[in-house]
Amino acid sequence: MKKLAWICILSIWAYAHSEQPKQEITLATDWISSWETCRGDGALKMDGTLWQFGKVGGCTWGQITPINYDIKTGKTSYPKEKCTYFLKPKIIGSGFQGAKIINGGYRVYAIKRNGTLWGWGERLGVKPKKLSSSKKWVDFAVVHEGNGCCSYDIGLQADGTLWRFSEFMKPLKLKRISKVHWSKVIIECCTIYGEKKDGTIWIKEGNESFNRYSKRKCGVVSRELCLNIKARLRKMPKNSILNYSQTHQKVKAAKRAGALWNRPKCHY
Repeated sequence: MKKLAWICILSIWAYAHSEQPKQEITLATDWISSWETCRGDGALKMDGTLWQFGKVGGCTWGQITPINYDIKTGKTSYPKEKCTYFLKPKIIGSGFQGAKIINGGYRVYAIKRNGTLWGWGERLGVKPKKLSSSKKWVDFAVVHEGNGCCSYDIGLQADGTLWRFSEFMKPLKLKRISKVHWSKVIIECCTIYGEKKDGTIWIKEGNESFNRYSKRKCGVVSRELCLNIKARLRKMPKNSILNYSQTHQKVKAAKRAGALWNRPKCHY
């Protein structure tokens, strides 16, 4: 038992040690926000310059851990994770002072102070490109496709119109998905909940059109959120979109500039 206890302790120590962050190599102290992009990290400096460590994409959310099976011995084993530190930054853009960053892991969006929409990552390129001439963008959200969920990159403009990218169009092209003027939107898997500016709540499931919300429409999937959607929407500010299941793509913003430390990115 003592031997087993020590093995557990050493395993926990090794895991914790491997996850220790390291400071990026320039040792700069003017970083104000950062976000993980699966096989790298993105970051913003006080002067409005955008930087990338590693790359955007390479996400494996929901992936089943591979198992090796030895036919001769009948034993199974797990492959060892490969962990890499990305500490060398490369500048990818400028003019993003005060921009709102929306991180999708495999794609990243930014809304500048002037309301223009920019994006980079999978199918958009390694550097930010202007995606719309409109200056009315107020929020954006990304839902990663997988585990039975739909892929949604959806944006909201100040006039309440809702837009999305179609994954099947080349190149990616923004398309308005509703003429209704929305105030707040929540996305969960393949379902979109929207509150109109008049306060009424509507629901869109999969490829269906928006229908007036009713608790009777709440199925088994995401039932808890569906039953409590009114309370959840009340907590949101106007002109905003929320990816309810967002767990990987948070943007860490600092109250004041400082040094930047990155954790390793691990994969099989």
